[in-house]
Amino acid sequence: MAQARTSTCLAFMVVLLGLATFCYISPRELAASAQAHGGIVGELAGTLKREDDEAEVREIREHEPQTREEREEAHEQAEQAALQAAQAREGEET
Repeated sequence: MAQARTSTCLAFMVVLLGLATFCYISPRELAASAQAHGGIVGELAGTLKREDDEAEVREIREHEPQTREEREEAHEQAEQAALQAAQAREGEET
């Protein structure tokens, strides 16, 4: 019985110590610390984001108009889409 009481008290003290430590360190300090010391996970996330950004830039460059005619056609399509959107809004208002 005494051993069970001792182990229960010890577990309770550890929980209290952990809670006091957590409350002492504010969440902003924890977030700043995690951001500053990202470690392996932070490096992996940074690498994945960088690769995703590079792939997105490559995709945009592949699909952007190359010749003057393609640029003019893309501009006309954008104007037409804006005109249709404006007409749709006017139709909804009436």
